[in-house]
Amino acid sequence: MTDTTTSLGPLPDGYAETREALRRLACYVLSPARKAVTGRIGLQPTPGGFGTPLFGEEEQLRVEGAVLHRQQGAAAESAPITSLSAAATFAGVKLVEDPGVGHDIPELGDPDAPLPVSADAALALGAFYRFSDGVLEAFRAELHATGRECSTVQLWPEHFDLGCNIEGVNFGASPGDGYSAEPYVYVGPWNNEGLDGDFWNAPFGATLTYKELLDAADQHGAALAFLREGARLAG
Repeated sequence: MTDTTTSLGPLPDGYAETREALRRLACYVLSPARKAVTGRIGLQPTPGGFGTPLFGEEEQLRVEGAVLHRQQGAAAESAPITSLSAAATFAGVKLVEDPGVGHDIPELGDPDAPLPVSADAALALGAFYRFSDGVLEAFRAELHATGRECSTVQLWPEHFDLGCNIEGVNFGASPGDGYSAEPYVYVGPWNNEGLDGDFWNAPFGATLTYKELLDAADQHGAALAFLREGARLAG
C-alpha cells in the first residue's frame, strides 16, 4: 500500500554531514554488495532509512538511524555505523576506489576515518525517502491508470536520489546535493530545450523545495500536484 501518512518536519542539526556520510556508505558498501551478486546497484527506502532489496540467499543490508543491519536468511545482526572499513567488513564487501556504481560519486577517502552519522539526521533522511516513495508510487499508479508506464522507483547511490522515469523525463526526490543543501522534489526532462515558464526554475528542469513542502497544508498532495504538472508540461 502506498504511504500517504508520512509528514516532513524541520531538518535536524548535522543533516548535510550525515547525508553525505551515508551516501558514501551507499556507494562503497551497500550497492556493491548487491551488485556482486545480482549485477544491479539500485537501493530502496526501508524502515527508518534505506537499504538493498533482498538479494542472493535472502540477504539484505539496510541502514536504520545510525545502525547498519545485515540479514542472511533467518539470521540477523546489527552494528553501529562507525567507519567505511568497519561497515565493509561487517557486510563482507571489499572496498575499492571505483565500486562501479556511477561516475559522479564521492571520493572513498580514508576508510578508517569516523563517519559523521547522527541518528536523528539519518532518521530524517529515512523519513524523506519514505515520504518521497509514497508520492512517487502514487504518481506511477496515476500514470498507469492512463496507459502510461513509469519505471520502477529506485534509490540510486550515485546521486542518492529516489526516482523513476517515463518517456524521457525523470521524476524524483533528492535528499540534497551540490545544487541544494536541503531536499527537494524534481522533474528533469532529458532534453529541456524549448521549455520555458515559471515552472521550469532549475538548470535541469524544475524543483519543489523543502521549504515549500514544509509550508504546504497537504505535503503529499503538493508534491503529487507538482509531479503531475511537470508531466503535463513536459508532454
